[in-house]
Amino acid sequence: MTRLGCVAVLLTTLTVPVVWAHDGHVHKIMGTVTARGDEVVEVRTPSGEVLSIAINAKTVVRRDKRKVAVTAVEVGRRVVVDIGNGEDPLIAREIQVGVAEAVTK
Repeated sequence: MTRLGCVAVLLTTLTVPVVWAHDGHVHKIMGTVTARGDEVVEVRTPSGEVLSIAINAKTVVRRDKRKVAVTAVEVGRRVVVDIGNGEDPLIAREIQVGVAEAVTK
């Protein structure tokens, strides 16, 4: 392999992880609300993990594509939470509230 070929392989292997870790990719959490406070919502994912997600003044809550109050995020409701790039701490940019409550077994 030529020196130029080695450099090309080396640069390719070093730059690929940087491309995969780019900002702008939206991370979403789906699940059921287990608790909600003034500044936080807890969501149980389908895998059973409970995540604590911060709510702030910039958080938008929607139901049926319409903005609603944060009080619409009730325990037992299904939600989809946009957490931006997914870095800690998790901060909700948008919460989509399901129309019906989750079915419990």
